[in-house]
Amino acid sequence: MSTRSRIKLMHNGKALGAIYYAMDGHIWNFAPPLIKALKATTPANILANKHLIKFMGRDALNAYGERDEHLDYLCEVDISQADYVIKLTQWGKGEIFNGTLDAFAAEHGEQDD
Repeated sequence: MSTRSRIKLMHNGKALGAIYYAMDGHIWNFAPPLIKALKATTPANILANKHLIKFMGRDALNAYGERDEHLDYLCEVDISQADYVIKLTQWGKGEIFNGTLDAFAAEHGEQDD
C-alpha cells in the first residue's frame, strides 16, 4: 500500500499550489527538503516568485481525484504571515503538528546534502 501525501502552499486560507506524493509520501521523505526550501526564502519572496507557484501547480491540488481527507498526510504551509505556519494532519489521527518552521524542523529533522 502506498503512502499518499500532499504539501499545500496556502495564503489567507487559499491554496496557491501543491506537490502530491502518490507513493512514499512519508513525513521523513518530504519534511527535510521542505524545511531546506522554506529556510532558503521568506513568505514574502515566495509570493513574489510566480514561477515557484506555477511550478508547484494547481493540478496537484486535486491529483488523481484524491481528496485531502483521504490522504495519509496533508501538510499545509501558510505563507500569509511574516513567519511560516505549518499544519500537518494524518489520516485517522487528525492534526499531529501545528507550529513554526523552526519547531517543525526540530521535530522532523533536517537532511544534509
